[in-house]
Amino acid sequence: MAAKAWSVRGSSRPLESRWISIRADDCVTATGAGISPFYVIESPDFVHVLALEQEGRVVLVRQYRHGYGGMSLELPGGLIDPGEKNIVAVAARELLEETGYGGGHLSHLATLSIDPSRYANRQHLVCARGVVLGQANPEPTEDIDVVVVSREEAQDLAVSGAIINAAHIGLLMMGLSMTG
Repeated sequence: MAAKAWSVRGSSRPLESRWISIRADDCVTATGAGISPFYVIESPDFVHVLALEQEGRVVLVRQYRHGYGGMSLELPGGLIDPGEKNIVAVAARELLEETGYGGGHLSHLATLSIDPSRYANRQHLVCARGVVLGQANPEPTEDIDVVVVSREEAQDLAVSGAIINAAHIGLLMMGLSMTG
């Protein structure tokens, strides 16, 4: 028997802001079981960039993450603004803003869900090959250190726990395997 979608009898939004919205759905499963409320987290889609220098080294960023309460080594990236449709252009903008790296050849590798059970947004992985260093222009709220490592070191950081963001580990490993 194939799994079937739930039906939604109604929705409300007990929390709504620029950054996040909590949607409370009144759901009925395909077998008739009621689930109410079922909370869904809505926030903008975002893009992360596997940036590779001309020599093949990986560009990462280190920044403070308040929810975690500490520093986090990550792929560069950011939120997709309302109305933006060109994922690759957003990736190029975020990479340049956060790291100063630009140019090269950018390609969209994947669109995934961070947690399909609770989150309505998507994350996009873009590969930027052959990037060169220019001038970073981070937003006033961003205090970012740029970290450049070999492909092998990036893999080691991912599997050792030095990169703590599980989504970034998955994106990094996926991107490295797709870019040979």
